[in-house]
Amino acid sequence: MQLCVVVSDGRFPSVTAPLQGPVEKTFRQAAKIGFNAVQLTVNRPSEVDIQAVIKSADQFKLNVASIATGRGYTVDHLCLGSGDEENRRGAVQRMKDHVKLSTQLGNPFVVVGAIRGWSSDSPTKDIYVEQFTKSFEDLLPYAEQHEVTIILEANDHLETDMYLDPTETANFIRKFHSPSFKLHLDTMHLWNEKIEACDCIYEQRDLIAQVDISDANRMAPDGEHYNFQRCLKALHEIGFDGPLVFEYRPSPPDHAAKIGYDYIAKCLSQI
Repeated sequence: MQLCVVVSDGRFPSVTAPLQGPVEKTFRQAAKIGFNAVQLTVNRPSEVDIQAVIKSADQFKLNVASIATGRGYTVDHLCLGSGDEENRRGAVQRMKDHVKLSTQLGNPFVVVGAIRGWSSDSPTKDIYVEQFTKSFEDLLPYAEQHEVTIILEANDHLETDMYLDPTETANFIRKFHSPSFKLHLDTMHLWNEKIEACDCIYEQRDLIAQVDISDANRMAPDGEHYNFQRCLKALHEIGFDGPLVFEYRPSPPDHAAKIGYDYIAKCLSQI
């Protein structure tokens, strides 16, 4: 498994990036802690200093494992299931821009999380599903052409009302028969939906590309709420070798990135 931490450039507050600040600073911190990969938090790909990312990744021997795209919705209100066709097309174009960015950074995964929006972004839930499906019909051929994998996150009811259940999410992915479309799990979302992680890990073993590590309320993992040991054991048993992404608040506690890393590393050492 790649041990990967979410980083953001510090221009906005984030509860999903344990490390925040300029690229060189966060990459140095990640490497010092022991991570071997990072996930970038990006809104507009055109604003990313690609050369700075490449330089820091090379300097600190880190891979860029994935690109988070949710601020396209939370900031710019673009939605892949929008009933407004202009908005939907804008969301697809934003995702294609992320795919292009991916090709410049070694083809990391491109995440579909918050940019799915809510069913209320369309007049009806049925129309939302039609629009969301149309978006992937537009996006996936482009991703396949560029050999970039799109990962759809099974989310929870506090952030959206669409594609929460891992089985439902996996079924949506499978109907496209695309090698560039995979499943993304997150322990906090599974916790909020009261879903047993081990069950869906075994059931969807062929489709899981990335797993995010976060305790309840986007806190650093410490074993007080969530059984990370069982989750990690299940991932080990299915031979998962993708990014294990540490996605939680930078504090509390102080130095949450390292505290969470040390806890998960200890769990992994006991498998």
